[in-house]
Amino acid sequence: MDDQILVLHIDDDEQTSELTAEFLERISDSFNVRTETNPREVLGQLSAEPIDCVISDYQMPEMDGIKLLSAVREEYPNLPFILFTGKGSEEVASEAIDAGVTSYVQKGGTEVYDQLANSIQNAVSRRRSERRARIAQDRLLALYEQTDGFYILNSEWRIIYWNQTIANRTGLSADDALNETFWDVFPDATETETYDCFQNAMAAGDPTEFETYYEPLGYWAEVRAYPVEDGLFVHSRDITQNREREQEMERRNHILESFANTVSHDLRNPLNVAEGKLQLAQETGDFEHLDEVAKAHNRMRNLIDELLRLARGEELALTVVSIGEIAEQAWETVSSESTELIVDADAEIRAHESQLQRLFENLFWNAIDHGNASTIRVGLLDDGAFIEDDGPGIPPTERKTVFESGYSTDEGSPGYGLSIVKGIAENHNWEIKITESDEGGARFELTGIDR
Repeated sequence: MDDQILVLHIDDDEQTSELTAEFLERISDSFNVRTETNPREVLGQLSAEPIDCVISDYQMPEMDGIKLLSAVREEYPNLPFILFTGKGSEEVASEAIDAGVTSYVQKGGTEVYDQLANSIQNAVSRRRSERRARIAQDRLLALYEQTDGFYILNSEWRIIYWNQTIANRTGLSADDALNETFWDVFPDATETETYDCFQNAMAAGDPTEFETYYEPLGYWAEVRAYPVEDGLFVHSRDITQNREREQEMERRNHILESFANTVSHDLRNPLNVAEGKLQLAQETGDFEHLDEVAKAHNRMRNLIDELLRLARGEELALTVVSIGEIAEQAWETVSSESTELIVDADAEIRAHESQLQRLFENLFWNAIDHGNASTIRVGLLDDGAFIEDDGPGIPPTERKTVFESGYSTDEGSPGYGLSIVKGIAENHNWEIKITESDEGGARFELTGIDR
C-alpha cells in the first residue's frame, strides 16, 4: 500500500540495527523495518519481499556498504539506497555518490533518526511517483498503439517515439525516424498548419487539435498534440475516408442543388416552345405544330432522365458527336423568329451528347434573352469552338461573375444558365472564357476539346 514503507536495514551490529528500527517505527506508523546483519543475504531478501528502501552501514566485516550498494544497483538500479554510517568523510561520500547512492546520513545522536526518516520518505515518495508516471505513460502508449498513429517529440523537436501505425502510414520505420528532428524528416510540414500549431503548443504548453492534409503522402489527418514535460505527445488519426465521404456528400448535395436549379431553368425553354406551338395549333388548326410539341416533350423527358442519372452519381457516356448537328438540334428548342443561327464550320468531337446540347441551348437563350442578338454564330478554334452573338456583350468586369449560380442582370431571371454552361464545360475538362465578338457582342470560347 502507498502509505506503508517496507525498509530493510543492514548493520553488522544487531543492537544498532534493532535500535534504528525501533526509532523509525516510533517516528512513523508507515515504517515497517526488517533487519539484517549479513550483507550477503540482502539480495536474497530483496527478491523475496517488496522492499521499498535499503539502509546500510558502511563498515561491515563481510562486505562494506559501497560494495553492497554496487551489488544492489546491478539488480535493482532504481531502488532507494541510503548509506547510514558512523564513518563520515568526503572520500566515503564521494565514493557512495559515484556508486549511485540515494542519500547519505551520518550517525549521531537520536535527532539523526528524524533526518533518516525524512530521507526514507522523500526517496520512496519520489520513486513511487516516478513509477506511477511510467505506468501511466506505458498505459497511454499502449492505448495509442491500439488506436492510431502516435509519436513523441522532445523539446529539441527530435522524434523519441514512433509507433508502428505512423510508420506504416508514412513509410518511415522507427529506425528511420528516431532521434531525427521532425522538421528534417518532414520538411514540407514547415509550410503547413502543423508547424504553427506544434510551435504554439510547445511554447504555451496548451493542447492543440487540427486537421491537415499532407500532400506528399496524400492523406488527411486529425492531429492532437499534448504538451508534456520537455516535449509533445502527438496523436495522428487518418481521416482520409471521412474526408472523402464528406466531399462525396458535398458533391451529391451540389448535384441535387444543381438538379433543382437546372430543372427550373432548362425545362422552361422546351416547355415554352411546347406551350407556344400548342397555342398555334389551337388557333390555326394546323396540326403540324403538334410535331414541335412532341419534340419539346421528348426533349423534356431526355433532360429529366439525364438529370436523374447525374443526381444518382452515374457517369454519362462519351460519344463521338458533330458540333454542327448538336448546335442545330439545340436551335430547334429555341423560339425566336428574329434571331438567326449561323454554323460556320463543323467537327466531330468526344462529348456527352445531351449535355453538349444543353450547353448550346443555354448560350443561345442567353444571347436572345439578355443580349437581344439578331445573329448567333458557332465556329471552330484550333483546340475548341466558339459561340458568339452581335448583342451588347458582357463587360470585362462581369465576365467572371456571370458564371456564378444565381447571377443575372434580369430581375425576372433565376440566373442559372451560365453557371450550368460552366458546369458542363468542367465536367468535360474543357476551359471556358468570355471575350468580345467582332460585332461587339459576347463570345464564349471552349478550349481543350478532344476532336
